[in-house]
Amino acid sequence: MFVEKWMTPNPVTLAPNTTISAAALEMSRRKFRHLLVAEASTTGKKLLGLLSKYDIARAFPGNFNPFSLEVTAGTIPNPVSTIMVRNVITVELYCAIEEAARIMLTRRINALPVVRSGNLVGIITESDIFGALLGITGANARGIKMIVESSDVKTALTSVAQLSEQHHLQIQSAVSFHDPQSPNKVVSAFHFSAQPNARFVQQLTTLGFRILRVSNS
Repeated sequence: MFVEKWMTPNPVTLAPNTTISAAALEMSRRKFRHLLVAEASTTGKKLLGLLSKYDIARAFPGNFNPFSLEVTAGTIPNPVSTIMVRNVITVELYCAIEEAARIMLTRRINALPVVRSGNLVGIITESDIFGALLGITGANARGIKMIVESSDVKTALTSVAQLSEQHHLQIQSAVSFHDPQSPNKVVSAFHFSAQPNARFVQQLTTLGFRILRVSNS
C-alpha cells in the first residue's frame, strides 16, 4: 500500500515571503499543525521548507499566543523563510505506507511531504497513517473480527483462507504479526463479513489455532 492512496494531494502551501503572522493566521483558520513552503516552477511546485506550529510559536514573544484573535498579518512581519525547516525529510509517491510510518517514528516527526520527480504532490501525516491502519485492518467495516494465535504466518493465512472458502465465508481483511512478547507466536486478525459458525471454529481449533477473541465491529 503506497502513500499515494492515503496522502492529502495538492497540499496548501505558502510563498517564502509570506509573513510569519500570516502563516499563523492560516494555520489557525485551517486548523493545521504544519504548512509547506513552496514556489512554482516550470514543472510544478518546488518544496522549499516546512513550518510547524512550534516553529511559529517560537517566533512570537513568550507571552503572546500566535493563534489568538489578536494576531494580524503584520504582527510579526518577518518572512516564513527565516524560520522554516529547510532540510525537509520527504517520501516518494510510491513509498510504502509502513515505510512512511517507520520514518515518522524513528525521526520523531509527524508529517512527510510527498514528492514526485522533485515536485511537491502531497503530504502525509500521523492522522493519515492512522487512517491507513484502520483501512488496511478493516476496522471501519461492519462484520466479525476474529483474532487467533498460531505458529507461523503462512499457516494462519492459508488455513483460514481454505476454511473460509469451504464455509462460504468472505474475508474482508487479514493482518498477521509476530507477538512482540512471544516471538515464536503469530497473532492474526481476520475480519469476516458474517459470523463464523460453530463448525468453522471447531475445525480451526483442531488445526492448532488458539482463538483469542471474537467480536462484532
